[in-house]
Amino acid sequence: MQNLLQRDLGSSMLSIAVILGWLGLFFVFLRVLTISIKRILDSVFKKS
Repeated sequence: MQNLLQRDLGSSMLSIAVILGWLGLFFVFLRVLTISIKRILDSVFKKS
């Protein structure tokens, strides 16, 4: 019983870590996207 609980805790911790990792990657991608859009808009409006 205790071994089953430990394995369940480990798998739930692993899934939480995977979810947090995907969220971190998503926020990094979003940050890079917003910075690149801001630079493109800045360059477009500086030319005109």
